[in-house]
Amino acid sequence: MKAQEFNFSQRKLKPLKRHITLALVSLCSLIFITQAYSEQIEVTGKARIVNDDFDKAREDAISQALNYASLKAGVNFNSEQKIEQGRLTQDSFSMQRMGVADNIVLVSESVRNNILTVVLALELSDQETNAQCQKQTLKAAIILPQALIADRSQLRYGQLAKFEQAVSQKLGNVINAQSNYSFMRIHANEKLDQANTLSNFKGYRIPTWLGEITDSQYLLQPEILDISLQEGRSSYLGFVSEPAIRQFSFKLTLYHGISGEIVWSKSFSDTAPWEFELQETVSPSSQHFWDSAYGQSMIQLFQESSLSLDEELSCRPLLGQIIARQGERIIINLGRKNGVQTGDKFQIILQQNIPDRLNNMRTIATQSQTSITIDQVSEDTATAAIVGMGAADNIQLQDIALKL
Repeated sequence: MKAQEFNFSQRKLKPLKRHITLALVSLCSLIFITQAYSEQIEVTGKARIVNDDFDKAREDAISQALNYASLKAGVNFNSEQKIEQGRLTQDSFSMQRMGVADNIVLVSESVRNNILTVVLALELSDQETNAQCQKQTLKAAIILPQALIADRSQLRYGQLAKFEQAVSQKLGNVINAQSNYSFMRIHANEKLDQANTLSNFKGYRIPTWLGEITDSQYLLQPEILDISLQEGRSSYLGFVSEPAIRQFSFKLTLYHGISGEIVWSKSFSDTAPWEFELQETVSPSSQHFWDSAYGQSMIQLFQESSLSLDEELSCRPLLGQIIARQGERIIINLGRKNGVQTGDKFQIILQQNIPDRLNNMRTIATQSQTSITIDQVSEDTATAAIVGMGAADNIQLQDIALKL
């Protein structure tokens, strides 16, 4: 089928009356500086046309394009940090860039194979701001296991075999393609027992244990909350029928790899037409599924969740750990994939695990005057020498390395 081209050069989008703030962080208060400069970018969004509803497809395509614009805008931070009484604190912060879209123009619109594609041009005004947020220049390695599902009976519509694995795989792919602050170690075929996620295993919480054996800093657990389907209704004499509508609701929970504690949790939900027959067997790993209106809606939620995860991680210091030591040479579990380079300096923070009243291990940290300079980097680790008389006396495996 030949593509139909609808060009609307330099047409402003009147329905989008509010300014679109392209920021990856939530800020309680901002102090804007008047000097700013503009930058123009183009972004593309796509959506499937369902029941000839071009307006809904255009709305979805524009929404997807604006999500991409958020990812392109980016945010950088400057900060100073210090340690007080074993706690990581910071005393000076500034956010270098926050993009605000002043003008949004629909450059072109086209249809091919029932997919509507829009191209938007956005003029971004860059403004320097002060914000209470710590600079983060490294990427965290995150374990992503198989998604959990609250009600497996909901899988019968579409006979969605291996739906949980497909959700984790696609979510991980989206985050890996878009995230500025993390990358996923995808284990879509490995399922964690929800009841034991926070319980101890040989003295360790499960996220801590998994973080150690995979050299990861976090564990991200997806949970599918609702994929129920509402069947479409037929009009007079059944000649015209509305498509079935299906819910997709899921929750992400982020566990810290050192403490094992929950540091972030958020739910996302949307509905979309279910374009398949009710008795049809659908493969969640097929491109046919992900190209459908329902699959595209899921991808859009994954993009939204990637932004929210970046928002959380951008303000959290990335804590590496010493995983090997011989003499004065140590290896930390942060490497090239995390953004570490030779010449980077790290502060060593001494860690101690002590049992609480329930005999669960709790982590405390104390300040050390020792710093290291990275001289060798591999994909997942980095090596340095401890310099200074007596500097290495108290440093042990599992101690924390924080980039300066």
